[in-house]
Amino acid sequence: MDNLRLTLLITLTILFVAMLWKRFKQRTVANDLPVRSHAEVISMHVLYHPERLRVQVKVPSMQELIPAVLDDHHEQQFAWPSVRADKGSHVLELPLNDVKDGEHFFELGTDTQRTVRRFRLMRV
Repeated sequence: MDNLRLTLLITLTILFVAMLWKRFKQRTVANDLPVRSHAEVISMHVLYHPERLRVQVKVPSMQELIPAVLDDHHEQQFAWPSVRADKGSHVLELPLNDVKDGEHFFELGTDTQRTVRRFRLMRV
């Protein structure tokens, strides 16, 4: 009888831990992973000669992308014309002629989201 009680206790403990792990995993996936239906900024680089911002974007479906430069207070400083992008990976090369030196924020907006990344422009 003691062996049965010990076996049930160990089995229930393992089952309880497995259920907690499953709940933790579901909650983490629901709260922390990006939504797949949104445009995703894969990489962003400042290129010089001429100055431009090279942004690689992955788009899950046809969307209108609205790129802009924000200042330190996240107020729009400069905006490029919107771009219609089909499903897939795209590279945007955006000129930085009217942007001053220093730290700025790049904003990529769509109908349903807004993604912001920081970059630094330093002309020598």
